[in-house]
Amino acid sequence: METEAADGRPAYQQLADALRRAIAAGTYAPGDQLPTMNELADKHGIAVMTVRESIKMLASEGLVVARQGKGVFVLRAPTPDQVPVSGAQVVTMLHQLERVVDQLSDRLAVVEQRLDQEDGSRPGPTV
Repeated sequence: METEAADGRPAYQQLADALRRAIAAGTYAPGDQLPTMNELADKHGIAVMTVRESIKMLASEGLVVARQGKGVFVLRAPTPDQVPVSGAQVVTMLHQLERVVDQLSDRLAVVEQRLDQEDGSRPGPTV
């Protein structure tokens, strides 16, 4: 997965998000070693310095630790609020929400219709 220019965010943030998602999904478990910075740079089509910024970001969040000469290791999985959601996931969630709202609107219309029918069959208040 190369970083996406249409994303608008810096490549280091996109890579950090991709690594967070991979850790959250279990691709990399606590104790696992991440691919080398050179491997990540080649895989994602970015510079090693950009990868280094991503790793710094994840390290500052306590998700990974970099060991000089040894590599980068996963410390823990991200909490749910740390896992980024992609644009495609947001669109999918919005479509699901739209369907639920439509279903609720249909159900409400049926309830309102029944209430109107019941009100019409009851005698009005006496004055």
